[in-house]
Amino acid sequence: MKRIYVFDSSADFQKDIDFGVPTDVLPLRVYVDDKEYIDKVTITDEEFYKYCLSGAKVTTSQPNQQMIKEKLTKYSKEFDEVYVVTISQKLSGTYDTVQSIIENEKLKNVTLIDSKSGSVKTTYVLYRVIDAAENGVKVTQELADEFIKDSLLVFTVSSLEYLERGGRIGKAKALLGKLLRIKPILSTDEEGYTISLGMERTHEGCISKMRQLAEEFARKVSNPIVMGGYGVSEMKTYLDKLLQGFNVHSIARIGPAISAHVGPEVFGLVVGRGF
Repeated sequence: MKRIYVFDSSADFQKDIDFGVPTDVLPLRVYVDDKEYIDKVTITDEEFYKYCLSGAKVTTSQPNQQMIKEKLTKYSKEFDEVYVVTISQKLSGTYDTVQSIIENEKLKNVTLIDSKSGSVKTTYVLYRVIDAAENGVKVTQELADEFIKDSLLVFTVSSLEYLERGGRIGKAKALLGKLLRIKPILSTDEEGYTISLGMERTHEGCISKMRQLAEEFARKVSNPIVMGGYGVSEMKTYLDKLLQGFNVHSIARIGPAISAHVGPEVFGLVVGRGF
């Protein structure tokens, strides 16, 4: 049976990774001072970080609807099964757009999966979907929800500015964070919302707490693996400290689709059941 796995560009993964199966990306659109770029196509991660750090206004938008329609219609004819894994429905309109196209075009062999997260956790869910489907299992949202429960995302950012701008943290909390120079420890819950797991005053404090959370979760799952991610190069040193002693699968750069909402000074990991 021929299958293809499609995902939006919010999924961050190590550049030399080969999924071993046919894949394609639905690139989100990013805007820098109202100029449109295609995520990871017409703008690089480093270029986007520089714009962010220079104070440019950055936003994102879901992939082009006509492009989604053309790709999914084409793949529906060429493959027996098409799986589409998207960023959390609670964080973006991408899922709803894809769902509408599947329904309107009657693409019965296209299965849509909400990763209920973003970045490296979306990639983790994608890996689990591929592993299950390639082993003859029909993947449903219900099964994907088990993959989501099997994994924990923890990350931190240096500034609350981007989260405040995107409405993912209240202005009062953002102001308090700025005044006290507090750094949040964040995750996504089982519904796909961004949630806080705590706050620390320093990156070292964040690393200690994040390691504790990851180690506790790792003890709950079999053959745990870790996938790391970071933004600007300065964050790699912190990430390396965070990952020490873990069974690291891969390390990704966190791209424009995600860093537009959390800032370029970000690092974190996903720990989950092995695949």
